[in-house]
Amino acid sequence: MSTNQATHFQVAHDATKFWDIECKNLSFYFQSQNIVYKFEDNNQNFYALRIHRPDYHDLDSLKSEHLWTSFLKDSGLEVPEALYTIENEAYAEVKVNGSKQILNVGLVKWIPGVRLKDKIKEDYTEELMSRSYRQLGAIIARMHKVSVNFKAPVSFSRHSWDEEGLMGNQPFWKRFWEIENASSSQRNDLLKVKNNIYQILKDLTKGREFSMIHADLHLDNILSFKDSLTVIDFDDAGFGWHSCDLANALWDPELLSTPLYKIAYESIVEGYTEIREDSGSVIENIELFILIRSLIILGWAEDRKELGYDTMIPSILDSALETAKEMNLL
Repeated sequence: MSTNQATHFQVAHDATKFWDIECKNLSFYFQSQNIVYKFEDNNQNFYALRIHRPDYHDLDSLKSEHLWTSFLKDSGLEVPEALYTIENEAYAEVKVNGSKQILNVGLVKWIPGVRLKDKIKEDYTEELMSRSYRQLGAIIARMHKVSVNFKAPVSFSRHSWDEEGLMGNQPFWKRFWEIENASSSQRNDLLKVKNNIYQILKDLTKGREFSMIHADLHLDNILSFKDSLTVIDFDDAGFGWHSCDLANALWDPELLSTPLYKIAYESIVEGYTEIREDSGSVIENIELFILIRSLIILGWAEDRKELGYDTMIPSILDSALETAKEMNLL
């Protein structure tokens, strides 16, 4: 076990004491932005214990995430159910042994299933693609219909995926037009594209097509169990355009280059519009937000070299600039 792994396990183990649950087994499950452990109690109940990436969200922001997901659950949507600590807190603040660092840890009930991306890889067929994306489109539509009625309290603290958060001079993620893994010419092109998209977003309506959104609906954040899908990991949730959620669900470097992309696109739109007929410009802006996802992911990946994500930058960069030219943004 590496030093980092040992540290994370120590934090996860110490965190279990904050909940009134006897721990029988604790095992590493998954790491992306956050680190997830599978936690089993003495009654064979399972939970997902999530160690949040330091310096990404403060405690107030995490509590606001919990407030919104609780609202979604109370509105009838299937989302992870958080458990409160003994002190009736949504998160535990856990000290890292041998340092002054404090990490925030949350606990939710375990949701059975496999990540949708893994399921599609095993059964890469038109039938599964169509069924899955149509169902996902309906789920996203329900989330959006509910979220436009969410009334955030004054204390609510969450970032925005608006023109500033996406394409402003200080975006929520890294300044992607300055990434190291690009030539000087490419960085100049990225800056031009960024400025052009900023102007488009600045004029985009923020009425009932803008609310709290998941903002990271890639297929690893969708669990498939029997015939149902469940959205997980709301860590990037913030205020944004609804087109963003649909675009992120379609954004996949492997999927975008295959004939099945058309099926996925048509299916997710069909599922969405069946639930939300008054979708306005949500559908017509999907392609723009797919490009936006490609751009902002460049900075996100470069900031997470420890996870190896920077290796995907060259191919995404080339594709994004080509798409920008096709859309007359470069």
